[in-house]
Amino acid sequence: MKKILFPIVFACPVAIWAQEIKPIDAKPGLWENTSTMEMSGAAMPNMPQISPEQLAQMPPEARARVEAMMKGNGGSPRTNTAKVCITREQLSQPLFNSGQRNCTYKLTGSAADSQQIHVECTTGNTQMAGDLKLERVDSEHVKGNMVMKATGDSTSARPGASVNIKTTFSGKWLSSDCGDVKPAADGK
Repeated sequence: MKKILFPIVFACPVAIWAQEIKPIDAKPGLWENTSTMEMSGAAMPNMPQISPEQLAQMPPEARARVEAMMKGNGGSPRTNTAKVCITREQLSQPLFNSGQRNCTYKLTGSAADSQQIHVECTTGNTQMAGDLKLERVDSEHVKGNMVMKATGDSTSARPGASVNIKTTFSGKWLSSDCGDVKPAADGK
């Protein structure tokens, strides 16, 4: 369940997709992404444990989200902001992939101004599924949302209970020079 939410939207493209990709018409370079996540439904006290090494490898936003989920955020919205470097090559591919090996991604819609992606993940006895929509506002701004549902033993003290996760996000282009921010390695 780690690393599947918005912070990675711009970070790691995937090589295999269900339909031809039409790249999002946005500028490469340094982007600032802001996301707000809200969870509702059953509490998540039995989240799978994630090692400090795994947490250290996550982008800052993803790490904050996972840590919040591990602590339980009581359903209150949580907002995070992070900077990411997006290459021209990454823009020519679908813009969402967490690099999570236990997740599958299916591009369900692609145009110069939007992408829709269906995501399914399995972690232990927990399954997550949902959809992400990314929209181009202009070449320097994107926005979108992701709605996921998690079910299984680790979502609640009640097996089979579910947790709904809604994330809204926006990204703004800052510069063609990424400075010290390195592009994410394609899901590795």
